[in-house]
Amino acid sequence: MKLFVDSILFSYAQIFFCNRRWFGAVVALATFAVPQLGLVALLGVSLSNVIAYVLKFDETKIRNGFYGFNGILFGAAAVFYFELTLFLLVLVCIFIIITFFVSAVLEHHLASVFNLPGLSLPFVVTLYMFVIFLTNYDFIQYKGFAFEDYSFLGFLPPLVKTYFKSLALVVFQSSILPGIVFCVVILFFSRVMFILSIVGFAANYLFVQLLFQHQGESFLILSGFNSVLTAFALGGNLIIPSRKSFVLTVIAALMVVIVTGFFMKVLSPKGLPLLVLPFNFVTLSVLYSLKFRKDQSDLVLLYFQPGSPEENYYYHHTRLARFDRFKTIVPELPFFGKWTVSQGHNGAITHKEKWQHAWDFVVKDNEGSDFSGTGSSVTDYHCFKLPVVAVLDGTVALVVESLANNDIGEMDLKSNWGNTVIIDHGQGIFSSTSHLDPSSTKVKVGESVKKGDVIARCGNSGRSPTPHLHFQFQPTDRLGDNTLDYPIGHYLEKNNDGYMLHTFDVPAQNMEVQNIEVHKIIQRAFELKYGDKMVFDCATGEDSRREEWEVRTDIYNNLFIQSSAGATAYFVIVGKIFYMTDFMGKRDSALYWFYLMSVRVPLCYEPNLRWDDRYPLSKVMNNLLRYTSEFLLVFNPQIKAGGSFRFKERSSEAEEYTIANTISAKGSGLFSFFKKTWEGELSIDRKGSIKQISIVSPNKPRICITANALEEKKE
Repeated sequence: MKLFVDSILFSYAQIFFCNRRWFGAVVALATFAVPQLGLVALLGVSLSNVIAYVLKFDETKIRNGFYGFNGILFGAAAVFYFELTLFLLVLVCIFIIITFFVSAVLEHHLASVFNLPGLSLPFVVTLYMFVIFLTNYDFIQYKGFAFEDYSFLGFLPPLVKTYFKSLALVVFQSSILPGIVFCVVILFFSRVMFILSIVGFAANYLFVQLLFQHQGESFLILSGFNSVLTAFALGGNLIIPSRKSFVLTVIAALMVVIVTGFFMKVLSPKGLPLLVLPFNFVTLSVLYSLKFRKDQSDLVLLYFQPGSPEENYYYHHTRLARFDRFKTIVPELPFFGKWTVSQGHNGAITHKEKWQHAWDFVVKDNEGSDFSGTGSSVTDYHCFKLPVVAVLDGTVALVVESLANNDIGEMDLKSNWGNTVIIDHGQGIFSSTSHLDPSSTKVKVGESVKKGDVIARCGNSGRSPTPHLHFQFQPTDRLGDNTLDYPIGHYLEKNNDGYMLHTFDVPAQNMEVQNIEVHKIIQRAFELKYGDKMVFDCATGEDSRREEWEVRTDIYNNLFIQSSAGATAYFVIVGKIFYMTDFMGKRDSALYWFYLMSVRVPLCYEPNLRWDDRYPLSKVMNNLLRYTSEFLLVFNPQIKAGGSFRFKERSSEAEEYTIANTISAKGSGLFSFFKKTWEGELSIDRKGSIKQISIVSPNKPRICITANALEEKKE
């Protein structure tokens, strides 16, 4: 029964690109402003979803309204355009079934061949079949296009009434009242969509006045509701909302007006209504054309499960901030221990032009010197003869090992790179490590190596006046080839306060850096496997409850944690970093606080190791202040949310490992007065189990989540 009810409510919501049950419920109730229309629309969605269920279509798609919303539109349109009789009702039921199959075919074909949504195109096709089929009968009465008006709304300007009528026509309502209701619920659901509806309608009105001054209100309403739907699609639901998407909305409104004028001339003589044909034509044309751009960074097409335009915006920009430089392969630094970048990218000495993306590394002591004694001998230098390692798995492509070390201050300019090992890592990525000690190489051409394998030792060969290690990524195995701008997957930077975590970043000049060394206890806590189960006792003030977690996988093999409290959190481990990638569900769950406390965790332990990360604002705030700020979202996000993490120092070996996090939401611009913080801690016992999560926020009871002994983890 829950599946059936959800499938109905989500189907109504889908018409407005919405994924909220409450929105669907309001739309469904509003359609009963014309009772016959509301009943037949309900029949359309019910029949469509029952057919999908009986024929064993994907239950997730059924629940989400994928198969039902075209049935709603068909049922509503049939009653809007024709007088309802028992005979017509029987025909409507038959054509609702046809609509379902046409919908299944078109949705699948457009998705698999063109990677496009079907939108309401199946409804348009089937209703045209229906209208033409009805010409076989001379007793079926066509109602025409008419709207009911109300005297108590006489104070509204005519253009505002037309706007409401355009919204009402989205579900073929002949009453202005549903349009007012739709306007209000759209405002509650999404401020961006509310603005888009106004921008789309206003642009449509302007272009109609410029191009079709002789047309009446009917043309303005028809083109208006198509422009509004197109604005919803291209402005923020199928494209990430931005300033450019709003400009695109205005351009699309012009296209809708022209297409409306064209199709009305084509369809009217044949007695066919316009319906949502301009919306489908313009939206699908624009979406498909945008796929052929060389640069997809502007007007980004939606690439994940959609939410509201605001949620789409937050998810995309947070993901961009977190993973913009994310790569499929994760290189590490080419050494053990702490080294200092003596020359970084675009360095002042040799890292210029096509060799600009390279590093030189040395080892410095506590006084900041890279040598001891007088520094007149290569053996005085701390890095001399230290091991050099492979940064990734690969195959050795080139080895140069016969060049002698230089005396201090001397350089071999004929053999610029000195002794070198070049490794092919696949995917067009080669690493080149130079100035190595002669005869110290441990590998041969054609030999396979693993990340972390010792390949040679640091020396002073080639153009190297003092011992140091030169490292670069390049596109071929040619010695001295131009460099690639490719980041190091993850590393730690040593500073006065401890350490700072860097992921997919470029070590800068004078940074003291080291690789992450996996800590087995931290690793066990976060290396979650399919089938792992955990139980937590949650206490908030005087309230307490038990919550169970289980690690599962979706059809794409993405791992996620499913909570008995109605929440889901997706995660992934990349290299030596644990990432939370998304959270859905109830925010009073223990899983929600685990998501906030572990959105990114290095699988190591260093006292006072710090790192920062971002949250989508929609995952942290859900109040009037956030909703108000979203009126300015596409111009500049007014509030941002993030976390500042650190490993706390342990006073003894028996003490737990603790991650402290300050979660904050801060305003800027008009909202610079706003700041809210939460303080949290996540503790891990010496067995490698998450023991406790505690959260303290202003003016609220402390949240304490404690692990139960019922944990089951796969080894």
